[in-house]
Amino acid sequence: MTMTDPNRDDLFWVLALAPPLAARLYGDGWETAVQRLLLLAIALGIAYAWAGLFAHRAGRPLGPGLPAFAMIFILMLPGPVAWGGAVLALSFGAVFGREIFGGRAILPPALVGLAFAIFSFPEGGFEARSVLALSPDLLFTMSCLPGATLLMVRGSLAWQVAAGAVIGAMAAAFLMGDPAWWGHPALGAFAAGVLFLAAAPECATAGPGARWLHGLLAGGLIVVIRLANPDQPDGVVFGLLLGGLFAPLLDRALNWRPGHG
Repeated sequence: MTMTDPNRDDLFWVLALAPPLAARLYGDGWETAVQRLLLLAIALGIAYAWAGLFAHRAGRPLGPGLPAFAMIFILMLPGPVAWGGAVLALSFGAVFGREIFGGRAILPPALVGLAFAIFSFPEGGFEARSVLALSPDLLFTMSCLPGATLLMVRGSLAWQVAAGAVIGAMAAAFLMGDPAWWGHPALGAFAAGVLFLAAAPECATAGPGARWLHGLLAGGLIVVIRLANPDQPDGVVFGLLLGGLFAPLLDRALNWRPGHG
């Protein structure tokens, strides 16, 4: 019995996301770690339940990406959150980020769900605050690299987007006068967001030039949100969401050719 390509893709994503999830659990207290694991189980159930409902009604297979959706949503959380808000956000991300498009996401459903949660529950703990006062989380950042490298080797992530985001973040921080401009890629959920959301197929543009611009834009937006807001939010989710929405336009602009009469 051989594993199908979608199942194989899901397996590689689970393997890639396991180290950063383990790093999150290591940094949590035991109560928070237990809550995170329980919420992961709930997230998987929600993802498969909505996918199963829509797939049954449309007469199509579930499609890949469900384990990655649940795992990314959970590892992006900075700490404990209200379960009711998390369930609503996961359902929103599943339905409006994936299922209404026939099971094919136009933006990562985890990103859609997290944006919904932060906008709907601003005090719900779905995004870190005062991020500039935090110490760089090198363990979490480094834990993202092995899995991201594996996915890049397989062609599942766009390395140009990730590299562009790091450059864009540091350049924006330097231009805005932040003395710790070099540390932004290791703050908050930057590493996980850039590697597993911005560089993912649902977000990344097609052409290499547009991918660099997409990364530069997303990384720069994250830092602008961090530095321009008095609350100093993490900025990763909304920076990546805006960058992802502009990605098709960047692709079209770089591939535009004047018509010939």
